[in-house]
Amino acid sequence: MTAKPPTRVRMPRAEREAQMLEVAERVFGLHGFHATTMDEIAEEVGVTKPLIYDYFGSKEGLLAATIERARRQLLEALINAWVADSEQAARDRVRGVITAFFTFVDEREQAFAILRTEGSLIGEAAAVVERIRQQTAKALAEGISMLPEFAELAPGRVVFLAEVMIGGIERLAVYRSEHPGMTSQEAAELVMTLYWDGLGSLARD
Repeated sequence: MTAKPPTRVRMPRAEREAQMLEVAERVFGLHGFHATTMDEIAEEVGVTKPLIYDYFGSKEGLLAATIERARRQLLEALINAWVADSEQAARDRVRGVITAFFTFVDEREQAFAILRTEGSLIGEAAAVVERIRQQTAKALAEGISMLPEFAELAPGRVVFLAEVMIGGIERLAVYRSEHPGMTSQEAAELVMTLYWDGLGSLARD
């Protein structure tokens, strides 16, 4: 008797989408957006190219979804760090959030590689990158405003400081990716040393 071929199990849509995004993050990060083909991603996922188009519409749509997924996970990591350090002193709480940022970058090297090459991104993907910056700065500003030490600090100054800090953090993250050796804790402490005294002086004005 001839054996029947194994029945192919249909993967739930959400699970398949997560699989596609995980592969896309790795391939985009390794080869860059323009050098990556949808055929290559489809082959690694083990699906047809039309199925990927059905999920994301276009190659740029897949890139934007990949970055958006990383954005959500980054914000979750930052919020978890802030909540976990709720009993700590203000300086330690802010340092903990910044450490979480650098740790996320270390653990998601390919996702950060995509963001580093943002100059080649256009349209929807570029908009997602900018939204990451805005939301990260907003979360940092809101966190600082919640600290009793800075409750009286003008909201405009808090936002200004958060934008400056995010810019410095991003540049340091790029430097660390090109010059390994500095731990996430050391990087966070360097940021705090540069900015914390300035934050305190603003609060005393």
